[in-house]
Amino acid sequence: MRCYDLAKFTIYQVAELNKGLIELSPIQQALIYSFCENHDKAIQVLDGITLNKPDVPMCTLLAKAQMKAKRNKAYLSRVAYYGLKGRYSKAILSCNEAIKIYPQSVRAYVYRGVLKYYSRNYKLAITDLTTAINMDKNSYIAFYNRALCYTKINELQMALTDYGIVLLLNAGETVTLNTFINRGLIYAELEQFNFALEDFKQAALISKTNVSLCQATAVCYHRNKEFEEAVNFFTWAVKIDPRFLDAYIGRGNSYMEYGHDEATKQAQKDFLKALHFNPVYTKARICLGYNLQAQGKFQKAWNHFTIAMEVDPKSYLAYEGRAVVCLQMGDNFAAFQDINAAIKINATAEFLTNRGVIHEFMGQQQNAMRDYQEAISLNPTYSLAYFNAGNIYFHHRQFSQASDYFSKALKFDPENECATMNRAIANTVLKRYEEAKEDFAYVVESCPLWAAVYFNRAYFYCCLKQYELAEEDLSKALSLKPNDALIYNLRAEVRGKIGLIEEAMADYNKALDLQEHASVV
Repeated sequence: MRCYDLAKFTIYQVAELNKGLIELSPIQQALIYSFCENHDKAIQVLDGITLNKPDVPMCTLLAKAQMKAKRNKAYLSRVAYYGLKGRYSKAILSCNEAIKIYPQSVRAYVYRGVLKYYSRNYKLAITDLTTAINMDKNSYIAFYNRALCYTKINELQMALTDYGIVLLLNAGETVTLNTFINRGLIYAELEQFNFALEDFKQAALISKTNVSLCQATAVCYHRNKEFEEAVNFFTWAVKIDPRFLDAYIGRGNSYMEYGHDEATKQAQKDFLKALHFNPVYTKARICLGYNLQAQGKFQKAWNHFTIAMEVDPKSYLAYEGRAVVCLQMGDNFAAFQDINAAIKINATAEFLTNRGVIHEFMGQQQNAMRDYQEAISLNPTYSLAYFNAGNIYFHHRQFSQASDYFSKALKFDPENECATMNRAIANTVLKRYEEAKEDFAYVVESCPLWAAVYFNRAYFYCCLKQYELAEEDLSKALSLKPNDALIYNLRAEVRGKIGLIEEAMADYNKALDLQEHASVV
């Protein structure tokens, strides 16, 4: 019938009674207890016999009982030994034996799950770790290792859930630290930098001398455009390790985002400091080149990009940087040569788009469009390529195509106010007035100090014959850009439409004066 549990229970009851008609010898009692896996009782009985009759058979029985009692732990010890030696198959076999002896061993399932993880059998590892979790809901080690497995098979949300549970349990400091780091890395991969930032900050507070954690936290702050906080954490990293070059570069790039001359000069000091420690560090050299370009020191920037190329002839970023400087210096052909060299090393959508811009500077719009389309083929989510292609369609008065491309650019970069305004203008020409109205409203709200948006919305109001609103927008544009002849000219026309003849004549005269002054200059 194979009812082993019932048989064990019956035999155990007989052993416990041990009175009346049934008389069992101590050896029989010990064997029954051992069979019923009550190893402590068996050892207790055999100990008593051995003390009274210390012969070889009794000692052998006692030793077997003790081995049987400790066999599960013995196999787990072998698991640890084989695991440390990297003999994972042997270790897994020992786990199997341990589980056969004691199927409720949480540790055995955790061990086997971890071993399967190291053997890259991630789904099988998850099965074992889940079994362990079902046995012990407080096993943070099982949750932690299952999160690692989920990460490996790219089930990132499941991994985040497990890491969250680990942090709710009483895990030790090391596991808690690693959990914050690993969860932060997942958030960073998902581009959820706010969450990544919080995890890296917590990890940095636990391990206050870990320079990599300070760096990671600073990078997240930079991604979130919290540049002052980024500078603080980069500075912390530098204090921990004064020769940590990436911290100087990160801090310098954060200073560059401040947008004023003092910060730009401070950034230059950081880039120079990194180069002082390592003169052939290309990354620092390129950053210094862009810093000098931002200061208008184009020749010095050109020199540093050239040095970077000499140090690393495969540095496509150095070629790109020098191409940008050449373009600003008016040497379009040299810029074209450098961007071509960058593309030969690494053909990216960004470089192809940059070459398209250079083609436009050279008056070759057909070639520029070809580069933009190739960039889009290479990376269908690259917003700038759509925007630039849209501008070419706009220039050729192909407003429907232009509007479509601006929409695609905004799909991948919703904060591009230039694309929004250009789409509004195209939709105005196409008489899609409601769509144009929404776009203008968004840009005015986002960029309330941008004169061009008021000028273009005034033209939109003119199309609707809402001249009072147009006059109001043009006056606002002139308050922001007081010496623009084009704005005065349009306001003169609008004022004429609403009967403000004297004001219209004054605007015409002002426009003529500004145009004459511009032609003399």
